[in-house]
Amino acid sequence: MTSVRWASVATVAGCALLALVCLVAVLRGRTWAALPGLLATAIGFREVRVLQRHGH
Repeated sequence: MTSVRWASVATVAGCALLALVCLVAVLRGRTWAALPGLLATAIGFREVRVLQRHGH
């Protein structure tokens, strides 16, 4: 049994929320929100991979 890395879980949740907010902003015509949204998505995916690697 491995311990949960709560900081990584919180990072993934925060990035998902930020990416969702940025997606809504982009859909409403705020093209500047695309870059922070993509950055948050990339960081979230990286943290998911860290969590998957740590679980094995």
